[in-house]
Amino acid sequence: MPSLHPDTSDGVAEGSFDPQLLARHCATVSFAPGDVLREKGQHYKDLYLIAEGRAEVWLGARGKGSPIELGPGAPVGEIGFLRGSRANADVVAKTAGRAIVIDDATLWRLEAQPELAVPLLRYLARVSEQRLAANSAAVETSIDQNNRAVVDVLLCRNEEMLHDAMRLRYTVYCEELGRSSPYADHEKKIIRDQLDEAGHTFVAVEKGEPIATIRGNFGWNGGLGILEELYGMNRSQQHPGRTAICTKFIVKESKRTGVAAMHLIIAVARFGMRHNVLECYIDCIEKLKPQYESVGFRTAGPAFFHYENGPSWPMMIDVAQHGERLRRAGSRL
Repeated sequence: MPSLHPDTSDGVAEGSFDPQLLARHCATVSFAPGDVLREKGQHYKDLYLIAEGRAEVWLGARGKGSPIELGPGAPVGEIGFLRGSRANADVVAKTAGRAIVIDDATLWRLEAQPELAVPLLRYLARVSEQRLAANSAAVETSIDQNNRAVVDVLLCRNEEMLHDAMRLRYTVYCEELGRSSPYADHEKKIIRDQLDEAGHTFVAVEKGEPIATIRGNFGWNGGLGILEELYGMNRSQQHPGRTAICTKFIVKESKRTGVAAMHLIIAVARFGMRHNVLECYIDCIEKLKPQYESVGFRTAGPAFFHYENGPSWPMMIDVAQHGERLRRAGSRL
């Protein structure tokens, strides 16, 4: 990640994009010295454009070595936002400041103002290309130093990525397991349902190939339908403000003894913790209950007949109790 702002002034560096141009169109976030703007390994669905103040980028362990400094006009988290990948560095505020928040909704609004959208999008593309070229640690590699395949987890950021996840669902449910689904599109060979509209879908990728996927939905977004009753969510004092569900959790048959499933569970746990989720619900078949219980899930209600999996048990994990352990496991992975 090259330093695009080597000067120490508070002005916007030459060749940058002036964030003040977006002040009337975007939300802003204020930060104090020491605030974490990006956490390495975490997934985000927005990026920041620093308007005031300065931040430090720690590619390695925080506090060891020399950080890269960012100033006004510098984007934070643009690679993860554009590609769906995990943050590849910790970004910590060096001074008090303020940043423009850019998410999907912002970009949709800005399309009506091409005089702002065009230079912004070109600037983000240029910066991300420079940073990827300069920092090999930011590029997901397919083989590690021990010649083992590396599993990376991506958060679906566009229809093409989501289609890959839906195609994997069909491959496992309908082709590998021989099950039927009322949501299967046999012509397109995908499975898509109403929860995809507000869902957050993660895909585990190995050597460029999707091998596992899981979807999360927050309780406060609504639209969970009968699952609120079947999972026992509506009996919880935390619902709907601090609950979430995980569905469409599948792993290719040839990869079920690997680490892909744990990578996905950890990614979702960290994502939920960042959004203040306290309880996460899921369902599983009888023979998988011991595996879920080993992670921290407990039975949340009586068994029910799942339209794709047959007899299934609703399970719930206390994120406050087990989330930090999963975060540490993610750091080790």
